[in-house]
Amino acid sequence: MSSGIFIDPERDQFRAFRDLKIEGPVQMLNLIKLKGEASYEDGRGGTGEEAYEAYSKASAPFFQDVGGKIAWRGKPFFPVIGPQDEVWDLGFIAEYPSKDAFLGMVKNEGYQAIVFHRQAAVETSRLTCFGKSESGGLFG
Repeated sequence: MSSGIFIDPERDQFRAFRDLKIEGPVQMLNLIKLKGEASYEDGRGGTGEEAYEAYSKASAPFFQDVGGKIAWRGKPFFPVIGPQDEVWDLGFIAEYPSKDAFLGMVKNEGYQAIVFHRQAAVETSRLTCFGKSESGGLFG
């Protein structure tokens, strides 16, 4: 991946996101590149895929409790536009009823206690917040 390593939000970037005035549902575009081997601090083994699956299962109750749902999931094939070495393993859009619902989830102590699985699994990622809008037959 040519664009650097991004696993957790930078503090200033997260504060700026938190302070945005966003009303209504938000959709979070997730692009994930997994490690070949998970890197748990306690030395346990496993693949990045296995660690991310553990994160997925452990985070599901927190995601559902705030009203989250997966709006779209796909398997990335090939970067048609962008760096050719920027190939993702997972792509999905998580939808939340509001920005505050998302923030409530990530600040939850129970969620914070399991996020180490994600950190062990992910080589790099991108997370971009979008506002939901009506789709139509035109680009843009």
